[in-house]
Amino acid sequence: MPRRSSIELTFREVTGSSRDSTVPAGVVVDWIDKTAYACAASWSRAQCVTAYVGNMHFTVPVPRETPVTVQARVVHTGRTSVHVQTRVLIQTESDGLQTCTECFMIYVAVGSDGEPLPVPTFAPVTELQSRRDVDAARRMDYRKQVEETIQSLPESFGSSEALTLRFLVSTEERYPDGKVRGGAVMKWIDQAAELCAERYCGYDVVTVLSGGVRFYRPITIGDLVEVDARLVLTGSKSMHVLVRVRAGDRWDRSPEVVAYGLPVMVAPDGTGSARRIVRWEPISEEDHEVAEKARRIRDLRNATLLTPSPYSGPNEGVVDLEAVDQQAQPAAGHPSE
Repeated sequence: MPRRSSIELTFREVTGSSRDSTVPAGVVVDWIDKTAYACAASWSRAQCVTAYVGNMHFTVPVPRETPVTVQARVVHTGRTSVHVQTRVLIQTESDGLQTCTECFMIYVAVGSDGEPLPVPTFAPVTELQSRRDVDAARRMDYRKQVEETIQSLPESFGSSEALTLRFLVSTEERYPDGKVRGGAVMKWIDQAAELCAERYCGYDVVTVLSGGVRFYRPITIGDLVEVDARLVLTGSKSMHVLVRVRAGDRWDRSPEVVAYGLPVMVAPDGTGSARRIVRWEPISEEDHEVAEKARRIRDLRNATLLTPSPYSGPNEGVVDLEAVDQQAQPAAGHPSE
């Protein structure tokens, strides 16, 4: 099988648990993971595990029953890692083919023993490939700062809206080696954040910003999983929810951290805008510490979201991510509110 640096897949959702007519963000992330995994595995010719899911600002909702195209391409490699840039495209009646989100994914190639394997070096040939390579390396600095800030957050929930989901893992969403796919974990993160935000505001919500998730260890079938969600910051319309995923043996009283996420949710009002919500006011010292660090994470993420990514060249029909963001903001609310 020839090594490939780019892959394109098409998906469509016809059923789901959401009451909304659009595809939940967690499902879209799962499609991204499947496509990006295929790209990383093809390049490395090895099994891969998800190490990082980048930030995604959803500028256009994805309707059910609509074909969705996910494109993935290798943009950078480390010694054992493959960095994949993706974008999600949908066909709209008014604007034709339109980008609804972009995302950077990082995978680590592993052998049959689960240990990392060296991957072939991706050598940029064109100027555009070089720009993508440099951009991927630059984003690693932001990711490191976000990761350090999240790891420094307090363990307890404080006084804000919070909930915990617990369940034994039983899913067909697995890598070839039997480990649970990163896309499945992202769906759990999105679901927990959705429930937490809905309990806080009292309305149905949708995700406008997801991703930014670093995976620390894999999950296996039969593990007991805990997904903790906590409201940590609000704007006039937005709700930032910190989600922590832990997993381990069912008898383990101190399961290990698998991943952290900080989705941003809004409550649509049915007219194309987001509802204004009651602001959450920090009470305890812990609340104030969490809110301050959530603002820092927001600013670090926006620093990458507001920078147009060098996905394609001037003749490739690219949709400018920054321009799409500006057009969509009155409808969804800016994630930095």
